[in-house]
Amino acid sequence: MPTVPRSWLPLIALGAFGCIVRGGAGGVPATSSAPSPAVANPILPILPGLPAPRTGGRPRPGGAPGNLTVLDWAGFKAAVSYTFDDTNSSQIQHYAELSALGVRMTFYLITGKATEFNDPTWARALQDGHELGSHSRSHRHVGVAADLDAADSDFRQKFGISVYTMASPFGDASYPPLANGRYLINRGIVNGHIAPNDDTDPFNIFCYCPPARAAAATFNAAIDAVREAGAWTTVLVHGFTGGTDGAYQPVEISEFTASVNHAKAFGDVWIDSVVNVGAYWRAQRMFSAITPITSGNSKTWTWTLPPHFPPGKVLRVHVDGGTLTQPGGRTLTWDDHGYYEVALDAGSLTLSP
Repeated sequence: MPTVPRSWLPLIALGAFGCIVRGGAGGVPATSSAPSPAVANPILPILPGLPAPRTGGRPRPGGAPGNLTVLDWAGFKAAVSYTFDDTNSSQIQHYAELSALGVRMTFYLITGKATEFNDPTWARALQDGHELGSHSRSHRHVGVAADLDAADSDFRQKFGISVYTMASPFGDASYPPLANGRYLINRGIVNGHIAPNDDTDPFNIFCYCPPARAAAATFNAAIDAVREAGAWTTVLVHGFTGGTDGAYQPVEISEFTASVNHAKAFGDVWIDSVVNVGAYWRAQRMFSAITPITSGNSKTWTWTLPPHFPPGKVLRVHVDGGTLTQPGGRTLTWDDHGYYEVALDAGSLTLSP
């Protein structure tokens, strides 16, 4: 296997990873490596499934069947996904602090960085509920299909997982066409917000990229803006001060964690991995385009999920009244946080009196 080229390292100093401001809205050998510091257990456990909004106690709708709507952002006001590029050593160094925040994050790994890719921290991150996504094997400036496929093979061989999302190296325009047909979501580097049911390209979604040594207040302003817009954004951090491989535009871990805690304190911002928020966003867009079929007093919605859609996902819906069922005679149960959860793998949903 060829050794990963280090030609991308000097580009860090040249600002090759720089973010763009938008107006408006193959197998790595299991080499030995120095052990990572002991990782503390998360202070807040990351539970499976979607988080529930704080407001509960809502009665089951008892009106006439109708007005089925999908809740934006799973019932939250807005959504944020924290992402980390480059398999950077400072991410490994500070994994304990990141995990202690108790929210799912996404780590986009360069699988050809053998020492860092083989660090046991990433297996722990999977166990803790975080997402591992692809940042390619070789981090080429211009994307090559074989390089992405090789990275996917690395993830399968090392972790036994399928990769559902990726992040474009350098944000290069060659990657979105390659991502289409391989992944559900590709994150670019253009600043912007993603709204429910909007026309954002799922293979070049927006992000917020903070400047080097950004203060918590700088992060907070970006979070406040997306919350006010009722939208979703991803936050792109390459790494933290320190480490051994020179993170691009590093930030202080204390400033970053302070800002995540700022976002959590609202209680109405959905903080989750790109695959979880992205799957919900794409499924809502798909569902909203369906015209239900009426049979007697019942309406049925039928769908086919987008390619490379992860299993086990749900949409949260509200109706004025009636009974919701899915194949196999499954009657949906009302959640007093204000919704029914629709299993997307089922492929259809019926609303009856």
